[in-house]
Amino acid sequence: MHSSILPTAGLLILSSAGAIAGTLDDAAKRFAESDFVFNRARSDIPFIPFAWASATFYDESRFLLPSGEPGELTFEQQSVSEATFLPFLIGRRDAVVIGQWMNWTRFDLSNGSDKEVFSVAIPVGWARQTSPDWQVAAFVAPLGHSSEGDGWYWEYMGGVFARWLQTDRFAWLFGFFADVAPREEFYTPYVGLTWTVNQHWTVSAIMPWPAILYAPNTDWLFRFGVSPSDASWSVEIDDDGSPRKAQLSFGAWNLGISAERRIWKFLWLGAEVGVAGFRGFTFSGSDWEGPNSDLGTDAYATIRVNFRPGSWQ
Repeated sequence: MHSSILPTAGLLILSSAGAIAGTLDDAAKRFAESDFVFNRARSDIPFIPFAWASATFYDESRFLLPSGEPGELTFEQQSVSEATFLPFLIGRRDAVVIGQWMNWTRFDLSNGSDKEVFSVAIPVGWARQTSPDWQVAAFVAPLGHSSEGDGWYWEYMGGVFARWLQTDRFAWLFGFFADVAPREEFYTPYVGLTWTVNQHWTVSAIMPWPAILYAPNTDWLFRFGVSPSDASWSVEIDDDGSPRKAQLSFGAWNLGISAERRIWKFLWLGAEVGVAGFRGFTFSGSDWEGPNSDLGTDAYATIRVNFRPGSWQ
């Protein structure tokens, strides 16, 4: 059903790559002249990607049932995704970010069948530099899924965040992330600090996704740590045992190591390997959930292309 969408989306991404790079270049220059402060310490760590395309392959895992328990049906997963986030300045202290994210996932099920799910999200965010040391931000993102025989079904994400630049090398972050879906909802605290150790090393001690970053120069980036996973899905099970209405759960995370290389201006090529399937650090309903691996832990590998506006300092 959705297999024909993927090549079309890929062609659109490639054909628009130059326009995206040019837009990010212009945005980087405008932000450099604004009141926004992203980093005062000299560092070779590049800015976060504002556009990317990736493909990820997971070993065997299990679906999460509506009861919250792991199901008997197992699957192997392949996912291809792309996203773009475009920032627009409003004055010198405010910015609006509008984005799009698309994902195609194929499940090879243990019962011998397969299933494809197409997902799309339209996130909208706002950020303000309230003072030289403080930033605040918020976003909302409806997330829709479609699979053969199920039509479209939706979940909703959002969050509020604040950043305090304590010194040139220490920045504190506070916030809350929510994912509300018909079968499951959870709320994740987001708190911690980033420490720019020196020009090459940065420690991001932010829960629930801590990481260590190393850039030997301005053309290489290595990262070891935790990141949100797209390997955790909740489903309804038909009488014949087939999964229906698969929904992505961002309460799971990957533990991995990645390497990226700048290949042209804002364009970076990277790869990542690690272990997926962990869940936790969330409030599910009114109950706190610590880290666990009830769905099993499985290896994964990712290849990606990132657009990183490296001149945003």
